[in-house]
Amino acid sequence: MNMSNIYSVTDKVLCDALNQSQVTQNEMRELFLSRGIIISKNTDRKLLAKNFSKFTHDYYDHQKIAEILGSEPRRERSTSRLVSNMPEKTILLKAADTLKKELTDHKDLCHVVADRSGMINVHITYMSTNFSKSDFKQVVKKQAVIEVEPTEDGYVIRRPDNEQTEVYENQLLAIVERLSKEKAIEEGKPISEATLDIQEISLENIDSPQSRTDFFTKLINGLEGYDLDDVTDAYVYHPKPEEIEEEDGETDIGVHVSKASLKGEGVLKSEEINSLYERGFYICKIKWRVKEKGADPNIFEFEAQFNDAQNFKGFSYIAKGIKKYKGGGEYNKTIVQLNDGQKLFFSRMIEKTARSIIIELNKQAQGKKDGKSHQD
Repeated sequence: MNMSNIYSVTDKVLCDALNQSQVTQNEMRELFLSRGIIISKNTDRKLLAKNFSKFTHDYYDHQKIAEILGSEPRRERSTSRLVSNMPEKTILLKAADTLKKELTDHKDLCHVVADRSGMINVHITYMSTNFSKSDFKQVVKKQAVIEVEPTEDGYVIRRPDNEQTEVYENQLLAIVERLSKEKAIEEGKPISEATLDIQEISLENIDSPQSRTDFFTKLINGLEGYDLDDVTDAYVYHPKPEEIEEEDGETDIGVHVSKASLKGEGVLKSEEINSLYERGFYICKIKWRVKEKGADPNIFEFEAQFNDAQNFKGFSYIAKGIKKYKGGGEYNKTIVQLNDGQKLFFSRMIEKTARSIIIELNKQAQGKKDGKSHQD
């Protein structure tokens, strides 16, 4: 289905839309001029909206009004996966071109850019739908970049954290795996060698609340070249225990609080969060600031979370911006967005740090498990 053609609005919906403050007087005048009608700036807005909604209106009218009422898509968190056995670049480029053809056949825009460093960027423009919004805001044009970056451990696949780009990423990886298997057959190699080894940042296999909280405390303190400045937001989670059946056969239904959030300054040093730790809560989302080491340090703000708090998987993050140092111990009040180079720099750092922490925590858990088995 062509997502740009889903509008079918009524006269009332159109009238209500034109009554919104987002529609300026100049924009209203242009709408009437397109019908050869000149309006006065003194004419009541409700009367203008009512009269225009009576006209026959088409797709192009709807598109114009949707553009007026539409809002800029918010910056999304990023997520990534590591493929340790990705094939050579020629197969990756062929897979990216195949994905491009599939997407353009479905009316999405796509182009592929490869640079000398070996990185491949797949730029996609697509229509995102949200039917919970008003009629003229249900379809938003979005742009996304799927980055395929070579590292010493394999290839990192990085993308915006949403369902549609996940579909595109899975399409790309499926094409890569299919092409790899075809080449393996041609060369007489086992097909199993062409199956992609995809690794995610996850602690699904470790359910210890302490280990899960340790992941975040190590992450916010582990960005090389930066000192932790403060934690401003912490979201904690406590999985609901399995229902316990009492001796009389009835199920114990008690009060269970599964989520809590704390905001302010020095959140991780508060008595409140320590009391939540004691009750089995662990951090699942955090917002923190770091300060550059050295003279005239800028402050950077980040946010990271596990989308699936119970299973501790679906890791995503965002570099929210920078507070520039003014001098004399003072900073600009406003946080400004990072440039593309800074975003990539911190993406690499957060991902690398997170993966090293996962490896460390898994080793610790395995060591405890081995020690326990020896005691038994």
